[in-house]
Amino acid sequence: MNLRFLVVAAAFLAVPLMAADESHPRAACDAVALKPGAWEPSVRERLNALIERNRGNPDAYAVFDFDYTTAIGDLSYACMWRLLETFAVKTNDVRTLFAEGAPPKYAEEIDEICGLAAKLVPLAGRDLTGLPEWREFVGRYWKFYRRFHKEAGDYRAFLWRSRMFAGYTPEELRTLAKAAIEQTLAMGGLHRTDFAPTEKRGLAFPQEMKDLFHALKRAGIAVYVVSGSFQETLLEATGPDFGFDLDPTCVFGSDFKTDAAGRYLPEMKEGCVKTGEKPEFIRAHIAPRHHGADPVLAAGDSPGDYTMLTEFKDLQLALIFHRNWPQQMMHDLAASGGRVIVQGRDETRGCFIPSHECICP
Repeated sequence: MNLRFLVVAAAFLAVPLMAADESHPRAACDAVALKPGAWEPSVRERLNALIERNRGNPDAYAVFDFDYTTAIGDLSYACMWRLLETFAVKTNDVRTLFAEGAPPKYAEEIDEICGLAAKLVPLAGRDLTGLPEWREFVGRYWKFYRRFHKEAGDYRAFLWRSRMFAGYTPEELRTLAKAAIEQTLAMGGLHRTDFAPTEKRGLAFPQEMKDLFHALKRAGIAVYVVSGSFQETLLEATGPDFGFDLDPTCVFGSDFKTDAAGRYLPEMKEGCVKTGEKPEFIRAHIAPRHHGADPVLAAGDSPGDYTMLTEFKDLQLALIFHRNWPQQMMHDLAASGGRVIVQGRDETRGCFIPSHECICP
């Protein structure tokens, strides 16, 4: 366990439970909204109080990040792994696929990736995971992506990686997403591979998060997902097949332009979700549905969600999952008026644990 995290978590627990806001006269007699599950007890208590306090308010709504928040793991990465397993890209022009969007300084690494990818093109459509050349390609691909991401940032790295889906139709992407989700849920948690050690692979949809979504909706509190993952993959993941059953009009992700045939182009649409700009998106696209109100609950896991967890004046609770937050951000969150709650989980098993700790592979 991260000792620094324990110190900061202790600061959260030392803050009183917002007596003025959470003392609703019906709270003691009404049925508990959330099943016990593996919630940390004080987190569950405060979520139940929030649900009771906002019951029946048409302007009350909650906003959730998806990757590593609603889910344990990253949906877009799960889809990317699925695509890579059969090299199911829509072009044989690997030079354009990998070189465009990458600065000239990376020419040597791109040449290596293109050379390995060219060997896979004739084999596309088959399961390639047992081939040494596939393992080498995937290892170099993710190693380059990590370096590029660190130097260029989320947005540019996401655009480069997403070129792999150019040529897909929305329907094809949803089919890929469903297969990827089913495959990765069966893994039972997150793990790393020896040929791509920088990447965690896997996906889990904790029952507790499904319970929370349904408890909020039963109380008349609208539930939204705002994520950087592809819109169509999010619609598949949050639909009835996987237990979340969200209204599709309440799911917002990244989206790309399409050509005349309805196939994706490697160009992002204007006005879709961008990491780090979620408050602006929420104010523009969600708050107007609720007479301009701030969300009552926001949930996130990373510095990319920081503004969403801190910028709304009337936010009542910020639910976070601790994943490598910078120390200053953790202290700022701890000082945000007692509205931060920290839920623990074991990512190696893909489940919640009744503590504030996060166990990572």
